[in-house]
Amino acid sequence: MVNGLAVGVEHTVTYRVGERHMVRRLLPEVDEFVRKPEVMASGWLVGVCEWPAMAALRAYLTDAECSLGARIEISHLAPVPTGATLSATARCVEVAGRYSEWSVRAWDDRELVAAGVLGFVVVDLAAFIRGRLAPKLTSLRERERAVA
Repeated sequence: MVNGLAVGVEHTVTYRVGERHMVRRLLPEVDEFVRKPEVMASGWLVGVCEWPAMAALRAYLTDAECSLGARIEISHLAPVPTGATLSATARCVEVAGRYSEWSVRAWDDRELVAAGVLGFVVVDLAAFIRGRLAPKLTSLRERERAVA
């Protein structure tokens, strides 16, 4: 459970878009990305939309906990050029134990550029790493022994 988090909690961040955020630079080894115009990559825009929700959640977490994305439904509504200043706001719309959902909106100097819903689950970071990564490492060691 995320102690104290309630529907209605809201947070806003601002972010200056740089050249490194352009879609051409997202996966430069993929020709189809390189062919795109100089606009912000949707992948970066999703990150900017996640940021205010994660920042708001941080106030309700212990140092041993972190939030992980569990739902992404973002509409990329308008292109964002280099140099634009984005403002993104997340508002908590649901809390269910360790899970929360956030309505998000992002706009630049001219218009709304993204809107949607994000979901986050709160985990104990050390327990998550042990539980999620240890079995894969063990499995890999077992495979390496079997091949040797």
